[in-house]
Amino acid sequence: MGFPRNYTMLCMGKQAQGTQVHADCRLTLVGNSWNVTVVSWLLSQLGAPLGLNPWLSVQEVFQRTSPGCTRDFQSFLQRPLMKAVRQVSTVTNEDKLASKLLTLVSMKGEDLLLQASSEDSVKYHRLRASVPAKLWRWKTITGWSWRDNSEHINVLEMRAVLTSLRWRIEKKQILHSKFIHLVDSLVCLHSLSRGRSSSRKLKRSLLRINALLLATKCHVVWAYVHTKDNPADAPSRRPGKRKWRNA
Repeated sequence: MGFPRNYTMLCMGKQAQGTQVHADCRLTLVGNSWNVTVVSWLLSQLGAPLGLNPWLSVQEVFQRTSPGCTRDFQSFLQRPLMKAVRQVSTVTNEDKLASKLLTLVSMKGEDLLLQASSEDSVKYHRLRASVPAKLWRWKTITGWSWRDNSEHINVLEMRAVLTSLRWRIEKKQILHSKFIHLVDSLVCLHSLSRGRSSSRKLKRSLLRINALLLATKCHVVWAYVHTKDNPADAPSRRPGKRKWRNA
């Protein structure tokens, strides 16, 4: 239909995602919509005589609305390839990808702002676009079970960010650098982007994170990744490595 991948994923909350009701709702939304490729071709034929856009053939319009076929960087992030990451040939250098992403900083914070090239730049987004984590290769560095499972999930998420930052600084000796960190918690994302929080429990880890960044002169761009695309989600549920093993 020409829509980006997972375009209708957020039609329901996380609690209902993955259920049959959620799948039926997504199919209903797509079935009640128009084909983006067809509408794009019709509008391009109307706009080309007026000089609003260049003349495009059916094949060119199809390529621009297909996953992974566009050369535009932001559109590529919105429409990644359907195949596995090992078959992706358009992005081979992970450092260049991260460097390019660092130029897409949102105006409302230090998180990444992903949008299609045809969209106007806006200051406020109700739903943040997820960074496609499958564009990188991941490996498990550490994993363990929490001692106190009664703590709130947001507190544990913030503590995991602190652990990851310590690994970068203590084991990898990353100093005076700028890098991207993906989180799947919007609460932690907003707190990290602003550097503060009204929650006293979140402040404990947040103050330590700010202190480490200040002492090492590191700058982190916090970005959102959906829970189902988060590569750290599975290791956190099935811990198989002790802390810092083979780091």
